[in-house]
Amino acid sequence: MRLVQATVPYGVLEGVTERLDEHGVDYFAMDETATDDYVAVLYFSVPREELESLLSGLYETGLDAEDHVSVIDSEVDLFGRAEASPGTREGHKGVAGGELVGRTEELLPNVRTYVSMIVLSVIVATTGLLLDSVAVVVGAMVIAPLYGPAVSTSVGTVVGNRRLFTRGIELQVIGVVIAVAGATLFAWFLKVGYLSPAGLAITSTPQIASRLSPDILSLVVALVAGVAGILGMATSTRVTLVGVMMAAALLPPAAVVGIGIAWWEPPVAVHAAALLAVNVLAINFAGLVTLWYLGYRPHSRIQLSQTRRHLAKRAGLLLVGIVLVSGLLVSVSYQNVQQSQLEQSIGDQVAELLDEERYANVSLVNVKAIEQQGTVLSETDRVVVTIGRPPDQPRPGLRYEIDDLVRDETEADVAVDVRVVLVYTETWDTDVSNPTATIPGME
Repeated sequence: MRLVQATVPYGVLEGVTERLDEHGVDYFAMDETATDDYVAVLYFSVPREELESLLSGLYETGLDAEDHVSVIDSEVDLFGRAEASPGTREGHKGVAGGELVGRTEELLPNVRTYVSMIVLSVIVATTGLLLDSVAVVVGAMVIAPLYGPAVSTSVGTVVGNRRLFTRGIELQVIGVVIAVAGATLFAWFLKVGYLSPAGLAITSTPQIASRLSPDILSLVVALVAGVAGILGMATSTRVTLVGVMMAAALLPPAAVVGIGIAWWEPPVAVHAAALLAVNVLAINFAGLVTLWYLGYRPHSRIQLSQTRRHLAKRAGLLLVGIVLVSGLLVSVSYQNVQQSQLEQSIGDQVAELLDEERYANVSLVNVKAIEQQGTVLSETDRVVVTIGRPPDQPRPGLRYEIDDLVRDETEADVAVDVRVVLVYTETWDTDVSNPTATIPGME
């Protein structure tokens, strides 16, 4: 329920009241005597989902948002005539454009608070990544103030509010720079102070490694985060929860960039930076498209034409940026597919070899292609083949046969590592109820 208060200028009151009567809205009017610019103050309440269309009609009669139109969230209308009408349109029941702007502005903190929260959240995120702690990383996402700036640029563009758009851009740039710089300094401090986990290899830490191979699915996650963020802003969804999803797409990659710089691992920094860039671009692009789809527009026809041009230009630039950065994502996805196919092909060849009678009781455990470290676009440089056999049945020639099979399959000079798992089979005595346990071992 929304309670609207509007000061009505001279010459407009009759048209405004007629439009309210057409919508079946009960209103109260009080004479305005404090100024010579306005004739009355109107009060009326409407369901939240009908507010946007009603305000659009009132603006057409000559009322303007600058005429001190205030929208107040109301729990209930005791007068009982502001219930949703049967003809309410189906679909997303969003807030009015003016209310959307107000909700967005409330989520934009002052710069000092914003920077402080970014620094604190990125310190927590960096700690969680180095400790490989999912709980700590999630905690960093909760306190990261990234939601407001991420949606304000989209809202400012679609409703034609240049100040809101500019503010959102500034805070997003500041946020990314501060997050990367803060993560770099904090990670460097941990490194030189020997405060990081002993023997830490950042590329082997699961929480960090998961951000080092950004594939095309990462783009899907960012787009969904952008859509969810706008729906949370334009509807009654809990924006705090949606903000965590946006922070999940932005904060950890920024922290990994800083860790890569501090450890001087260029591939780590480049991969994470690509993921961060595509997430920022995708969130903003999805926000623009979603808001326009939901029907948010400026009320002025002149402003509407300008907004359409700005929207097309900004959406086009974001789309070009996404396409350019996604080149790395597509390459990584292609490499992942190739690696999976290579593992499957080698596995089939080795399994066929082990099916021969001379290799009875020998089985294939798994095949793993290992990517080369230290390059931006990694290639497979080592293949690990693990087989299982009984401890009393050595197969000294099998290692070389597997080596030849792998080299023929890869058609490249890759290292082949054949590992053997000793399998102790169960033996049962029909006269004794206790079996000997299976004991796995490594050769």
